[in-house]
Amino acid sequence: MIKTRFTDLFGVEHPIAQGGMQWVGTAPLVAAVAEAGVLGFLAALTQPSPRS
Repeated sequence: MIKTRFTDLFGVEHPIAQGGMQWVGTAPLVAAVAEAGVLGFLAALTQPSPRS
């Protein structure tokens, strides 16, 4: 079992993360990952502009 400050603070028993994959790490994927209880990262290069 991994024990870090993050896992203690958030009560995470098995830390799993979805990486920010270019062209794949879109908002719908991150939302689905978060709904499943996993830490998701939005890939900046999938956004059409800085305002999106």
